[in-house]
Amino acid sequence: MIKKFFGLFTLFFFVITFSVVNAAPVQLPDNPVTSKKVSAISDKCGLLTAADIDSLTQKIQRVEQAHKVKIAISFVQSTNGQDIVAASDNLRNKIPSATNGKIVLLVSMDSRRYEITTDNAMMNIITQSDGIPYLKKQIGAALHEGNYSGACNNFVDGVDLLLTYYETNGTAYVDEESEEEFFVARVAVAFILAIIAFFFIRSYLIGSMSNIRHAVQATDYLEKNSVKLTDTRDMFLFRNVRRSKKSKNNDSSGGHRGGGGGGGSF
Repeated sequence: MIKKFFGLFTLFFFVITFSVVNAAPVQLPDNPVTSKKVSAISDKCGLLTAADIDSLTQKIQRVEQAHKVKIAISFVQSTNGQDIVAASDNLRNKIPSATNGKIVLLVSMDSRRYEITTDNAMMNIITQSDGIPYLKKQIGAALHEGNYSGACNNFVDGVDLLLTYYETNGTAYVDEESEEEFFVARVAVAFILAIIAFFFIRSYLIGSMSNIRHAVQATDYLEKNSVKLTDTRDMFLFRNVRRSKKSKNNDSSGGHRGGGGGGGSF
């Protein structure tokens, strides 16, 4: 009887223990890559208030969820000697990827420069030819006036507008005014080239109608065999040769790697 009771108790204990172990959640170790959170707003210069950051963060989250993108804005005191284009690329690479791409705005206060950077996916939606210049117009004046909160809001609103335009029309935004200006410029260049071609052809035709030609050498103007040169010499009084070392261009502000973008001063 005792052995039977002990056996039942052991079986009951084993079933309870097995159920608890299976029901307990498994704790996975933290992954430093996937668990790292990158803030949408980074203000290391104290230019934005807490209310500004909270409002901008909520706006960015709404735009990100609506368009399946990632947006980040960062104010830094300095890029520590690094070119702002490369610094903005590094910031872009730190934020998580998204279905329709990612875009960042980096503002450096010591050089008073800003840079917008996109990845390859976003570059097809917000193009360097039209989309980036549009965003620059939205934020440039505000940054110059010291309205940093306004510049951030204009940036996010501009990104939202450009993404909505792409989703509605199926093509990236194109600035119609710039297209008209480009067309006028092309017409002007074609007109100037046509005038140059006209005068060139006219001069050629006029020249072909005359039997007068310019002489190649001075002796061509003399009657043949009327003058005979017995000695010719070239005299050089002096020669001064100056050599200067060619300067190397150390400007590292080349194009963006892995995407597009653009920026300016304020």
